[in-house]
Amino acid sequence: MTLNKLLIIGHVGAEPQMRYTSGGTPVTSFSVATSENYTKADGQKVEETDWFEVTCWAKLAETTNEYIYSGMKVCVEGRIKLDEWQGQDGENRSRMAI
Repeated sequence: MTLNKLLIIGHVGAEPQMRYTSGGTPVTSFSVATSENYTKADGQKVEETDWFEVTCWAKLAETTNEYIYSGMKVCVEGRIKLDEWQGQDGENRSRMAI
């Protein structure tokens, strides 16, 4: 048995962007930020923020586009996937996506 599951609780970074595939399937993408605050041994306060790119398909894409907005606190559950492509500059690129 294997499992690929990720749970993120954070804030939406910008308004969701919806588009359609050539076959007409809706796809909505948005970013989610999570932050951690801590104090170093020397007393310096630090805030670290991690950004996650979320992609929703089909009916979930339509619902997400309608109800999710920038700054909203969300809980996202899904699988993490490695996306790989070649940029316009010819360089190979990759990112982890949910």
